[in-house]
This record gives sequence, C-alpha cells and structure tokens, in this order.
Amino acid sequence: MQSFANIRDFIFPRSAGVSVPAERMTSWILMAALLYQAVLCAVHTNVHAISTAGVMFSEFVIYLLCMVVLSKNIRLELVAVAALAAAYLFLLAIMRNQLDPKGFRDVMIPILFYGIGRQIGDARYADRLLKLAVLLVLAFGFLEWFFLDIYSRIFNIFSYYVNQGGLAAGSNWAKDSVLGLNGIRPEGIGRTILPALLGSHRISSIFLEPVSLGNFAVIIAAWGLSKRREEFKDTIFFLLAAALMIVMSDSRYGMITVAALIVLRCSPLGKSGNAWPIVLPLLSALMLLLIGAFFDGRYSDSFLGRLYVSGRTLLDLNIGMLVGLDGYNTNFGDMGYPSLLTRLGLPLCVLLWVPLWMLKMEDERGNRFRIYITLYISLILCVSGTSLFALKTAGILWFLVGCAAGKVADPAPAGAAARPSAKTKEQHNAY
Repeated sequence: MQSFANIRDFIFPRSAGVSVPAERMTSWILMAALLYQAVLCAVHTNVHAISTAGVMFSEFVIYLLCMVVLSKNIRLELVAVAALAAAYLFLLAIMRNQLDPKGFRDVMIPILFYGIGRQIGDARYADRLLKLAVLLVLAFGFLEWFFLDIYSRIFNIFSYYVNQGGLAAGSNWAKDSVLGLNGIRPEGIGRTILPALLGSHRISSIFLEPVSLGNFAVIIAAWGLSKRREEFKDTIFFLLAAALMIVMSDSRYGMITVAALIVLRCSPLGKSGNAWPIVLPLLSALMLLLIGAFFDGRYSDSFLGRLYVSGRTLLDLNIGMLVGLDGYNTNFGDMGYPSLLTRLGLPLCVLLWVPLWMLKMEDERGNRFRIYITLYISLILCVSGTSLFALKTAGILWFLVGCAAGKVADPAPAGAAARPSAKTKEQHNAY
C-alpha cells in the first residue's frame, strides 16, 4: 500500500497547504492540456472521426475545470485583468461588427493557467509534474522514433488535421505517411540536426507536431536554467531532456533559443534583478522591421527567409491593423507579430504584458524564469504564427509562471494579529 501511495503521489504530486481535491484536479487539468490533442487523434484514428467541434468542446471542458479550481479562491487582480481584457475584446467586436472567439480563447489561457499555478505556488509540485510530462513526451517520442508503424496506427495525424479543415486532403507530399506536413522535411531542405541518423523524419511525440515538441523543449530548459546552483541535478535533467527533444523534432528555433538561454544564465544580462527584457518584444519587432526594410531577399523555408517575410508584413500594417480593427481574420501563417497585433490589438498586448513584469516573484528562480520566458515569447513570435497560444504547451508555460510567482497567501482572519498562537503562549510561559 505504501508503494502504491508513493506512485500515486509521483503521478499526482501534492502541494503543501492546498486542498487535496484542488491539487488533484490541477494535476488532471495539466495532463489533459498536455495530452488532449493526442487522445483526440487516437480516437479519430481508431474509433470515430473528430471534427473541430470536438476539439473546441475538449478545450472548453479544460477551461471550465480551471475556473472550478480558481473559484475556491478568486483573486481581485486576476478578475481585474480578465475583465479589462474582455471589455477590450468586446469593444473590438462592436467596432469590427464581428465577434472573434479565438481572441477570447488566446487571452483566457494565460489568465486561467497562471491563476491555478499561483494558487498552487509550489516549485517542488511543478518539478514533479514537469518531470512526469517529460517522461511521457520522451516515451512517445522514442515510440515514434523506433516503432513508427505502431505510432502511425495509433495516430493518423494527417487525417486528423484534414478532418478539422486545417489541411487539404491532397497536400501531403510524403507518400504513404500519416504524419503531419511538418513531420517530414521536404526534399531539398532536409533535417538540420543529425540528418544521417533520422533522415527527413521530425518527431512529434504526443504533440502531433514537431514545432510544439521544440517549443516544449525550450520551456523545460528555461525552467531548469532558472534553478539555483545547488539544484544543478534538476538543471541537468531538464537541459538533457530539452536537448534530446530538440534533436528529435529538428527544432531550429529550439536550438537557437536554448543556446541563448544558456548564454543568459552565464552572463550578467540574465541576473534575476534585471528588468531590461521587458523591451525584448519591441527589440524583436524592430529587428524584423530592419530585416524587412533592408534585406534584399524573398521567402524561403529558412530562418532568415521567415524573418524577412515577417518584417515585410509588419511594414505593411496600418493603424487599423495595429489596434486590431483590420486584418484580424487574415491567415498570416508563420508571422507571429502580425497575427498577434491584428487579432488582439497593440493596447491589449501592452495591457497583458505589463502585469507580467509587475509580478513579485517568490525568489530569484522566478525572476530568472520570467526573463527566460520573455526571450521565448519574443523569439517565437518571429517565426511562428499561433504556437505561442497552443494549449498543449501554453498551459504548462503559464502554470509554471504562476508557480514561480509563489502561492497566494490566504487573508488572515480579523483579529488574528491580536491573538497570540498556542506556540507563542508556551514560549511566553517558559520565560
């Protein structure tokens, strides 16, 4: 019985000071956010076709469970930010004469998952949950790597996305492959990392897309690098896991960003007290504008090619697009900054960004993690359109931010300060 309890506590770790139902539900929520796409794809492949409505309903259930957990201890500041964001989005809907549900959904993810992370507020709880997630991701990654036929019988990723309208039925250039389009590097491009070992195959694991696996690798690397020196074993674990995932997914973004994170950790720029990274998104956008204005090139499936097109698109944005009135229903592909600005508007982006830097983190680990995820966010918007808001990675990201900020202290009951505790009375009597 004791060994079963130890296994249970590892799978669903407990946090001191948090009720058992709340902590168990939080564990289920995070596992659901991580796995729901993989589960739906497996159901689609082997049981019944899953449409976009099925995916939306699954996400709605996850958000509803988050609200249930948060309802036990609603914080005024969280309600204020959510209310202001909702008010701005409704104002945009009135001015656009059209409601954009995706805008509400994208804003809801950081607010809800930060909220439940702040309510838990325990780095050890987050460590154990994140290690479990890493083991699951690597297990399915190795299954895809060494037993691709079995993986393909479980997950028909291409059919899953075609059924949701994200892909055209005849767009798969890899004959007989059921992986996603970005699961195979096209001829003429090939893998960047270990092409002789893995060929053109990019591993997706439970994320169904190699891009998300690379993003998850950056998140766990940021969490590991934020730790204290005496926690170097955890740092090594998360860094090695991140490196393996980057190799599996052939994530060029992950390779560059994790390298930048390591440089930050080893340099004075990454010290916990620094606030300069708050302007990193602005600097990244300016870099794109300069590349778009002065680099004489065209689009290609390369890092510089994507930056060039993003910069050219940013240069073409007008005032209406910058505040979210025009272009909100345009598919910008891999251009993150144009997608973000036209969908949410610059005022709302600032409204959501500034409170992140107003948070008082629990310790230097939280301050470092905030710096690292700022770099993650700033760079991912340069090369990816929507993956910053993909629930399967965004949920765990903002949960970790909440945990790094520390547990929300319950307000002391009235008169508590005037009543000495039993321990205090004993100490007084001893004197």
